[in-house]
Amino acid sequence: MSFLHQGPLPPLRIGGHEFAWGSRTYIMGVVNVTPDSFSGDGILPGHADRDGSKNIRAALELALRMEDEGADIVDVGGESSRPAGVYHDAKPVAADDEIARVVPVIDALAARLGVPVSIDTRKAEVAAAAIEAGAVLANDVSMLGDPDMAGVIADKGVAIVVSHIRPGGHKGDVVADVLDDLRSAVDSLVDAGVERSSVVADPGIGFAKTAPQSVEVMRNIPRLRSELALPILVGTSRKSFIGSVTGEAVAHRRFGTAATVALAVQGGADIVRVHDVEDMASVVKMSDAIVRGWDG
Repeated sequence: MSFLHQGPLPPLRIGGHEFAWGSRTYIMGVVNVTPDSFSGDGILPGHADRDGSKNIRAALELALRMEDEGADIVDVGGESSRPAGVYHDAKPVAADDEIARVVPVIDALAARLGVPVSIDTRKAEVAAAAIEAGAVLANDVSMLGDPDMAGVIADKGVAIVVSHIRPGGHKGDVVADVLDDLRSAVDSLVDAGVERSSVVADPGIGFAKTAPQSVEVMRNIPRLRSELALPILVGTSRKSFIGSVTGEAVAHRRFGTAATVALAVQGGADIVRVHDVEDMASVVKMSDAIVRGWDG
């Protein structure tokens, strides 16, 4: 089923910007203020100094470049979400440490960027601090793993991306599981006082999913968007399922990522989350022209 046959979704204001779902595909650029990002692009520790000013400058320069290259949102994270099942040295970050990483960066970005800043965190405490610093969107890859997250989002009145993960994995129909779990998470947000129109759904490509399961979820983006009746964010950039198909290391997955981005657009994704903004912006523009229409 093509997304062109689905009913329109109401637009969403994120910060001072209106996101008109279905009009085009929006791009979220990734700024990792971490020493251990799976993608190898973390700001720490290479730019670290005593007061952290080099980290802030490096993050600001990266974010400003992403904005120039076509990013519509900049997503700042202070804890790697790489799965322990794949990366055995993956370690959690304490909330205080995560706040110390992201808040100065978000404060600097919010003052300089012309696009919304998002906080990528699993922790309600971090989300609250980041929103106070200027973030206007929360990106929760734990699917409300912190029971206080829904209350923070409702209290702060910001939008949220709720990303699917089922820690035990999937033994049956992965797409049905994603639909069921995301519906429950959205219900929890609404029960807490979050407007349903402020929720973006992420099917969690690569999170507690095998490579074939991630491919199957990618194949069903139109179904997810139609049945959830929510905007869909797809984050595939440089992920291990691409390497499982192509046999390539993280540093060489740009073309595999481009294929997933193009097909996500064809499937009706509303936002794609990427590391290589300049390249993927071209992929999105060309894909949008073909899929959504272009009159020159």
